[in-house]
Amino acid sequence: MNNLDWTLVTFLIIISGIIAFVGNYVGRRAGKRRISILGIRPYYTSMIITVLTGIIITVVTLVILTSVSSSIRSALENKSQLQETIKLLSQRLSTTQSELSIRASELNAAIEYQKKLEKKINEKDEKVKALEKRLKEMESEITSREVALKNREIALEESKANLEELDKQRQKLTNIISELNKDREKLKKESELLRKEKERLIEESKQLKDKLTILEREISILEEQKKILSNKLELYSSELSELKKEVSDYKAQAIELKKEIKNKEEQLNLLRNQRIIFYGGEIILAETVNGPKSEQEARDSLNYLLDRANEIIKSRHSQLGVYLSDGRDNIISTYDLNELDFAIKSLKEEQRLIRIRVKNNTLIREPVQLVIESLRSKLIFNKDETIVFKFISSKLPRSKIIEELDLLLNEAKKEGMRRGMIVDHLTNPITNVSYETLLSLSVRIKVKYSKIGSVLVLVKAERDIYTGGPLRVKFELR
Repeated sequence: MNNLDWTLVTFLIIISGIIAFVGNYVGRRAGKRRISILGIRPYYTSMIITVLTGIIITVVTLVILTSVSSSIRSALENKSQLQETIKLLSQRLSTTQSELSIRASELNAAIEYQKKLEKKINEKDEKVKALEKRLKEMESEITSREVALKNREIALEESKANLEELDKQRQKLTNIISELNKDREKLKKESELLRKEKERLIEESKQLKDKLTILEREISILEEQKKILSNKLELYSSELSELKKEVSDYKAQAIELKKEIKNKEEQLNLLRNQRIIFYGGEIILAETVNGPKSEQEARDSLNYLLDRANEIIKSRHSQLGVYLSDGRDNIISTYDLNELDFAIKSLKEEQRLIRIRVKNNTLIREPVQLVIESLRSKLIFNKDETIVFKFISSKLPRSKIIEELDLLLNEAKKEGMRRGMIVDHLTNPITNVSYETLLSLSVRIKVKYSKIGSVLVLVKAERDIYTGGPLRVKFELR
């Protein structure tokens, strides 16, 4: 209601009243005078005069309205064109809505992939924390083992000191025994000389024998204790060597754990900082291959396309400073052999559109998983066929005219997709229209059609366009 031209509505109401009044007045005057035309009765003559008067006033009114209002004039002149434009706009609206739903699904898929990556990063962080906790436990265990080892070494040193003291006592006893033996020899020699003291010497000899027996027993006990201490010393030595070996093993395990933690941290940093070089669904190569062919010719054609795809992958890496080389250890891309066989079989029957695209998002230096598609190739636009058209005002600034032309090119792209043209959403299918072309066309519109006020811009196919494109177009002004 706010967009209505109330002045025009008021004018139409006033004109309608005037037409009714004048028609009624002329008819009444003709009836009173009983005017007759061509012998017709006055009653019918007044009706004819009234109708003719209304027609004349209406024609005059339309002439006045078309001269006063430019919107009514354009509506009368371009009625069929406006109806066609409304039909095209409704078709484009439905295409735009379907495209928006596709974009929304792609956005949801990208969000799900991002969530998966974040979940993997969190799992890696938890593993790293668990490994660090395990390393700390191992270090504390090694420390406790080292303390126990030091305590055993101290006990071993004490046992060695006791053993040395027992050796000294045994030596003393051995010296005493040797001295007693000497005394006994002396006593034997003196027994011959001192027979009177025989009894006393016998008693002394008995006592000495008893002492000797006691000392021998003590010596045997000391020897047994020496053997026990020697066995304990050997046992402690073996335990010491085992503990040293365990300590060295734990140290080696700790070094390996540190290396593993470092590798995991590097992998985690690599996952965090890695860059996606190819996105899932991205078309690397699309080309129409003539057919039918023999099996060998079809295989050679597909191998040539796969080699070209590998060159494109290496070129994309080289743009980022990463240079890939061919070889058994360096796999650039992979693909399904069943898809290759299907493409060969289809080329043996007819002309096909061979499209090679990326299956999943691929990071730098990862092998690219390719999908080989064999699609039917059909004619989308004939040469010189009008794809889209639009009225553009020549009174707009050149920047606005360029924007309108760019929007028209987008409409041409959408129309091609609607008819079945396969387009990569990451690249522009219109390859022959540059900014300079749009600039020169805007200058032509401003200079040549400034007096007319508006121009009809047609976008036509420059040549026959098939399913795989590219969409080469040209402009025509009317």
